Amino acid sequence: MNAQLSHAEAQEHSSSQGQPPAPSHGSINQRVMIALAVCMALQMTSFVIILPLFARRFSEFGAGVESLGLSAMAYALTSTLAAPFMGALADRFGRRRVVLASLATYILVFTGYLLASSAPVFILLRAFAGAFTAGLIPAVMGSVADLAPMDRRAQWIGVVNGGASIGWIAGPILGGLLYDNWGYGIALIVSISMGTAALLTALFTIPETSRGSGRLAGGIQGQRVFRFSDWRSSLHLFRNTLPRSLSSFAVLLTISFAVMFAWAFIEPKFMFYAYDELGWSSSMLGLVMSTYGIAMTFGEFFLSHLSDRLGRRPVIVCGLLFFAAQFIGLTCFQNYLWLAAAFIIAGLGNALFDPALSASILDIAPAEHQSRILGIKSTAASLGNILGPALVVLFTPVIDARGIFLTATGIVCVSIVISLAAQTDLAALWKGKMSIEADRSVHLNKPSSSENFTRK
Repeated sequence: MNAQLSHAEAQEHSSSQGQPPAPSHGSINQRVMIALAVCMALQMTSFVIILPLFARRFSEFGAGVESLGLSAMAYALTSTLAAPFMGALADRFGRRRVVLASLATYILVFTGYLLASSAPVFILLRAFAGAFTAGLIPAVMGSVADLAPMDRRAQWIGVVNGGASIGWIAGPILGGLLYDNWGYGIALIVSISMGTAALLTALFTIPETSRGSGRLAGGIQGQRVFRFSDWRSSLHLFRNTLPRSLSSFAVLLTISFAVMFAWAFIEPKFMFYAYDELGWSSSMLGLVMSTYGIAMTFGEFFLSHLSDRLGRRPVIVCGLLFFAAQFIGLTCFQNYLWLAAAFIIAGLGNALFDPALSASILDIAPAEHQSRILGIKSTAASLGNILGPALVVLFTPVIDARGIFLTATGIVCVSIVISLAAQTDLAALWKGKMSIEADRSVHLNKPSSSENFTRK
């Protein structure tokens, strides 16, 4: 790929940065992406171990749905603000640095969760985590984009996401068992240990893959002066970092927002609904979440290539239909096995639409700004994570649990309609007729905004 470092460049960069050289051929590329998948598996397991326990912890603090919703909103708000900047840092200074910094932040925050003595402190820690880990997914996906050929992009995104999905298998059930048998503290210690393993894996196995890393500070300062001295040129510079088809990009961002909003809208209520109304234990809740992870992992490893072959749009639409099954199941059923089956279908849906959606965005993103564009995608998703918990806090006194689950179903249905009503250029992209190579040639052949400013 054009974005891949050559062997000579890799050696030069590694000698100056003190890190492993970037991969230079296909077999090494695959080993690096498998290492990324392993790293994401460890980190997601670490995170999801404690995810089902947040409601329990807030109950110990004497807090309820509102505080849990505020903590989720705090995480999402800081992620929203930070994601584009963290993605830009990954493009400018390298994917590896952002990955390592994000993983180290997780370890610090999990340690804080262990020591937190009140709900406000816990909420502040989640806000801190959102700000300083927002670059992890954009940086990891940027590395995949650097290494994977375009005709296998969704497949490799699925493989790396599949590693993260392993965390949804092991994490919830492990967290539930640890809490039920030994309490919250042991669960956090295991989570911190897994996060440390993820950091060490990244440190010793993941090289830098971006050509844009390690630019001189003088160039950064010059761009800062440029942005503040001429806002019109600054807007032009920002526009050059975006995909050529803004309407297509807007549709993809809207879908990202809708699916995250739907889940964030039900999450706080679902946790307490499972414990208080369905009578589940932490282990039972963890097992249902694990079945979701099993289905998602299977789909991402074995089905994510479908959008490379069949086109992006049909796979996204099918995935969204399956994804809605969890909300429909919660609306209609209380039987444990039926709900587990609904979450299995939803996990398969997530495995279908998410790699296809990310690949669609990478297909139209300028090669030198892919992490930044993925950071904007993360911002759209984080907006959903902000508004979802905020609205559920407002609606909880007037809408029962089934009303909340039914509302989430409707939101996913709206995103399906948006997908089907997409403009012609996006439909062409999803059929595989739009090439990123054309986009690259435009950016390579025209002068940059900073050059235009210098000439003026």
